[in-house]
Amino acid sequence: MDLVLFALKARLDGFFRQNKLQRVLLLGGGIVLSGFYGWLFSYMLEQAQNGGVTTVTEVIGYINLFVMGITIIRGFFPAYVPKLDLIPRLYPIRPVKRFWVELPVELFSPFNFILVNFLFLLFILAPAYTFLHLLQSIMVLLTAHVTKRSLQVMVERKMRWLSINFVSAAVLAAAFVALQVRLPMYTPSESWFELVVHLASLAVFLGANYFLELAAFEPKRKVVNYSQNKRRSLSWRLFKNSKHPKQLLLFGLGLKLIILGADAALYTAKGIHIYEKNLTIWIFFGPAIIYSYVFNNIWGFYKNLWLTVERTGGSMMDFLRSSMIPLRVPLLIDAAILAAYVAFFNHQDAVFMLIMYVGSVLVLTPLGIVASFVSPKVVKGSIMSFSAKTSYLYNMLSILLVGLLLLPLLHPLLYTLYPILIGITVFALFAVLRENRKYKHELFNKLFKADA
Repeated sequence: MDLVLFALKARLDGFFRQNKLQRVLLLGGGIVLSGFYGWLFSYMLEQAQNGGVTTVTEVIGYINLFVMGITIIRGFFPAYVPKLDLIPRLYPIRPVKRFWVELPVELFSPFNFILVNFLFLLFILAPAYTFLHLLQSIMVLLTAHVTKRSLQVMVERKMRWLSINFVSAAVLAAAFVALQVRLPMYTPSESWFELVVHLASLAVFLGANYFLELAAFEPKRKVVNYSQNKRRSLSWRLFKNSKHPKQLLLFGLGLKLIILGADAALYTAKGIHIYEKNLTIWIFFGPAIIYSYVFNNIWGFYKNLWLTVERTGGSMMDFLRSSMIPLRVPLLIDAAILAAYVAFFNHQDAVFMLIMYVGSVLVLTPLGIVASFVSPKVVKGSIMSFSAKTSYLYNMLSILLVGLLLLPLLHPLLYTLYPILIGITVFALFAVLRENRKYKHELFNKLFKADA
């Protein structure tokens, strides 16, 4: 118990050791957000009690699914959160003791505090959400956390697939699944006996997680494969092996998938598109999101690529080619997503989307290279560090230019804006590249000396 208390105190001290004001503000914002969601779900429960479309049982089930989903997703999206290795495996302590020390310390986090705050506020605001339901939701939270840490173990460590520990984990996991099929944990309990069954399910799942950790041994090592084969795609390796830009690009592409998926679902159900009610949604149909997330600061993300070209005496065209190499794979993925959407859900606007997409690439690519030379930013921390990774000014310019490319929706004559905008951005690009000698000292001071 002393070890648990010591670890909890150390974790609490670590939360606010750095960026104290920022973390306090984020925690306060999370508490306010939990209050809003508590009020929202309490309102839904009140409507269900008064004969709404959904029943009280369904709303509480949605609450439990919400808690389960957000807890699991938080470990992997928008950035992967490594499992807490509080006590090294070589430390002379029994595995079962290590397990029961690390589990409560992992649960002691601002994210879980905000979730528990949401549940207690819901319990206070909604009479239909009883103490029995509160206990069940907390058990759902614990089960989701155990699920997340099991997935983290599978991701981070190699596994002894034929060991007795892994077989034990598999058997217990199968027992947990069997109990859940019979009596799902997210379904609201009607009696205390059902809560006891859920408690037994959680105990079985904890046992499976414990044996899974015993079956895991050494950490997986990140291997970067280099090749002298000139046919291997450098653009693919830059996308695969570059952690920070890959995280942001996947986040942006995921957001685009959500928007297009929602539009496709609405079109399938009602025969209308989201952009018919809100024209700003058109921005997500072009490639603006991957430029504003990463490629308006290409040298901030791929600074060693710039240094390589600079130190080898690269010409203006070398800088131009090297800045386009990392763009190739994300742009192909983005275009493939849009092409699939157009092929299945939107034939009527296909011609405009094609012209707009090509025009956006021809406008935003020169602008992104200009922004990378003129306003580079040092990229530090993950995407959850809440620090700007690209220039606000050039992101606003990107959105403005994409907005001008959407004007042909008002009248086809406005397609004449396309060659004008492309010409202006290309002229700005070559003007900046001709002054490369002037900008190289600023780039070096910003991107390299800032780390010294």
